[in-house]
Amino acid sequence: MARQKRAPCPETDALGEKLGKTIQRLRSAGNLSLGDLSDMSGVAKSMISQIEKNETNPTLGTLSRLSQALGISVESVLSGPNESGNLVEHARVKDIPLLKSEDGLCELRIIGWIETVQWVQWYDFRAKPKGKLESSAHPMGSIENLTVLQGKAKVIVGDQSWTAVPGETLRYRADKDHVIENIGPDELHATMVNILATAFKT
Repeated sequence: MARQKRAPCPETDALGEKLGKTIQRLRSAGNLSLGDLSDMSGVAKSMISQIEKNETNPTLGTLSRLSQALGISVESVLSGPNESGNLVEHARVKDIPLLKSEDGLCELRIIGWIETVQWVQWYDFRAKPKGKLESSAHPMGSIENLTVLQGKAKVIVGDQSWTAVPGETLRYRADKDHVIENIGPDELHATMVNILATAFKT
C-alpha cells in the first residue's frame, strides 16, 4: 500500500521556519561555520543545514544538543514573538546565548536582538588574563566597536595593534581576521558592537 503524504500543517511549518532561522542567526552571531557547530554539538553538518532550511523536523534531543552548544535554552529557541503590548522581548539570563573559547578564558554573550543579527551584532565580552578572542573576517566593509569597561584590551588587525583602557573605544575593520586580547592582570570586560556591511546597504 502506498504511503499517504502528510498533509501540510501551517503551524508546524511556521515553527520549523522560525527554528531554522534562529539556529542560523545564532550560528552567524557566534561566527560559527556549520562544521564548528557540528563539532560543538555532535549534530551532523547535513542535519544542521537541513534544520536551517526547514527541510527536516529535529528531535528534541537534537534541538537540545544544538541549544546547549549555542548557550541558549530550548524554550527560548522555540518561543514565538511577543505580540501583546509594547515589550518586544524579555531576554532572561538563561535565554542569553553564551559562547566560550576552547581554553575557557573568554566568554561572549550575545545580548543584541537575534532578529537583527545580520546587520548589527551586540555582545558582552569577558576575558581572563591572557585570554584571546580570535575572530575570522566578517563581510567586506564591516566595522567592530569595542568599548572597554574594565581591564586593558589589545586589538590586533593584520600587522597593526592598539590598546584601550576603561572608558575608551576602538573602532576597527572587522572584514579582516582580528584578535582581542586581555593584556592586563585583571579580568577584561567590554561591550562589542559589530556593524556588518549589509547594514550600510539597506
